[in-house]
Amino acid sequence: MAKKKKQSAIGLFFAFFLKAVVIILGLVILAMSAFLVKTVIMAKDTESQSEADENAFEEDQEDELLTAQEYSDDELLYDDSEGTAGAEGEEISTSNEIAKDASIVVLNGTQTAGLAAAWKEKLAEQGYTNVQTGNYYGGEVASSRIVLVQEGLSGASIQAIVTNASVENGTADSISCDVAPDGVVCYVIIGGSDNILAQ
Repeated sequence: MAKKKKQSAIGLFFAFFLKAVVIILGLVILAMSAFLVKTVIMAKDTESQSEADENAFEEDQEDELLTAQEYSDDELLYDDSEGTAGAEGEEISTSNEIAKDASIVVLNGTQTAGLAAAWKEKLAEQGYTNVQTGNYYGGEVASSRIVLVQEGLSGASIQAIVTNASVENGTADSISCDVAPDGVVCYVIIGGSDNILAQ
């Protein structure tokens, strides 16, 4: 009888032990399933984030290309005395120098007749195609002046030709002469310092 009780106690112990093992295994399976689901979700999130970052990088690159193109297009609005040759040999400007076809007025600020015309020829030799001449009514000028009447322009290319001239910004109204100011970007008032006819 005692032996039977002992056997039933051992049987109960194994029964509980097996139930415990089954429960533990069930819990482990649940935990593993939850971990697997979480890993899959995190992998998808990482993949989505990676794609989003890649798309953002591509958009940034496109923005940089567009910005570079805009800068390139803006550079074409200006003319440079040196410039660079285009596809058909035309000059593509890279700075804010006065364009070769810009309206320039050369004024004689001396008593020497024909001085403005002589300087017009010198500018034409350097490629300036839209040069007018006239007389300056502001009195005799000792030193030549280059007066820029359009904002943002540089007079360095003209000063390289009229070497004794000073460069300044001004308005067409401030220049007393016999030439209409329509479209003029620069006045070159030739003074005694650049009287090439008297030399």
